[in-house]
Order: sequence, then C-alpha cells, then structure tokens
Amino acid sequence: MKILRILIISLIMIIAFSSAAYGEDLYKGSKSEIDVSDSADGYIKVRYLDETTKKLKVIIEKESEQYTYDLNNKGEYDTFPLQMGDGKYKIRVFENISSNKYATKQTISIDVKLSDPNAPYLVSNQMVNYSDDSDTAKKAEELTEGKATDIEKVDVIYDYVISNIVYDNDKAKTVKSGYLPVPDEILKSNKGICFDYSSVMAAMLRSQSIPTKLVTGYSSNLSAYHAWNEIYTEETGWITLNEMYFDGEHWKLMDSTVASTAKQSNSPRVIEQTNKLIDSKYYTKKYEY
Repeated sequence: MKILRILIISLIMIIAFSSAAYGEDLYKGSKSEIDVSDSADGYIKVRYLDETTKKLKVIIEKESEQYTYDLNNKGEYDTFPLQMGDGKYKIRVFENISSNKYATKQTISIDVKLSDPNAPYLVSNQMVNYSDDSDTAKKAEELTEGKATDIEKVDVIYDYVISNIVYDNDKAKTVKSGYLPVPDEILKSNKGICFDYSSVMAAMLRSQSIPTKLVTGYSSNLSAYHAWNEIYTEETGWITLNEMYFDGEHWKLMDSTVASTAKQSNSPRVIEQTNKLIDSKYYTKKYEY
C-alpha cells in the first residue's frame, strides 16, 4: 500500500512538473507543452494540447516578479516574453475548474541567459503580434525607406501612428478583459484604444530592429489604466516618458494615444492641454512587454 501511494505521488509530480519529453527545449505535460528553444532570444511558446472551452492561464515568474497571461484554448501556440532579464524562471499553465478557481496543469523551471538584454523587445509576442510579411511590418518598411538612423525611423513611424489612428471611444467603453490587439486590423480600420496605439508602434519599430516596449500602467491625468511605449536607439538609449527626444524639429514624448489628439486637432487649446497630459509625474508603470 505504501509503495502504491509513492507511485501515485511520483506520477502526479511527473505530470505537474513535466520533463522535456521531446528534447531539452520542449517540455510536454499531460495537457500542455512549453517550448523554450528561443529563450535566449527573449521568448517562449506555450500551447494547450487540445481545443477546450475552458479558460486557460500562463504565469511566468522570476524572483518576486510575476506576469499573468491568458492562453488561447484552440490548441495553438501563444508567444510570451521573458522580459525580467537573466536568471531562473518558473512557468506554470493553469486550467479553469470553476468560477475563479484554476488547477495547475504544468510547471517547469528554466535558466535564461539572453543573447541581448533588449532581445524580448525585438520580437513578436502575444501583446505585440506581427510577422515579417504582415501589413504592419510592410508599412514600417515603406515609411522608413531611405531613413539612415533609428531616430529618423522612430520619427516617421511615430508621426504616422499619431496622424492616422483615431481614438475609438466606443471600443474603449465596451472592451473586455483579455482583449489583445491585432496590429494589422488596427491599421486597416485606422482607429483603436491606447493598447492598440502602443501595440502598433511596438510592432512597427520591432520590425525595423528597434527595441520597443509596450508599457501598461496608470495615468492619473486620464483616470484610467493606460498603455504607452518606451523605445531604445543607439543615439539616445531608452526613451521613456521621463525623457523627450528631438527629431530635428520638434520635441516628442512616447504617449502616442494622447499625442494623436493633439496632432489631429487644429485647436491650439487642445494641443496645449494634451501636451500637459504627457508628463511622467502622472504615470505609474506596472508592466512592460
């Protein structure tokens, strides 16, 4: 009886803390699998093995930091960033069992050594979803043709986004938890919420090999959960809300949502008001992707 109990406990541990059944970079559990073959490039891929109607979650932790994501229930891979730097990560997959209760279906730990500290901000992921042949990447290539420096590329992409995408008030009122932007769809409709602006900016700039963060947090001036960008160039280092950059003609800040209101308005009063909104003292960063 004691031996049987030990065997059962061992089996449970094997299922929950799965081994790399298909090789050292692919960890397969009973319900899900985690592909860590691109961890040096700043991301992992996770999928549930079968389609399901249940809600699924992925939690990625490193020391005291933790990021929680939704996982699609179609049996397809989702891509998640490893934005917490080098070190030991714990990755867990959860399945909803009732109400707000979730059961752990897979847990692994991996050691991450990034090829570049900015690697997570140079690739596509669940929040910044694009490919080399996507309309978003093609538009970025078109806009930056002939531009010699990263700052010039940042300028034309930033200007395009704030000039062409209109804030979607109806969407802001009805958007549900778990919403994920699709940059190609945003470009096609030319409207979106702050999450959309920031995702498009990040996708365009990453496609041009410019490290870009999609940042979420709070803006006391806007009284809402908000999203914006931070951008890295060799000329400037990281451009954040604390640091404006000069494009050769104007000083600019990295909140494209607010900046678009000013850009698309002919009212000096609106321009003055919106410029006052973009002040780092009003922003509290919570997550970066």
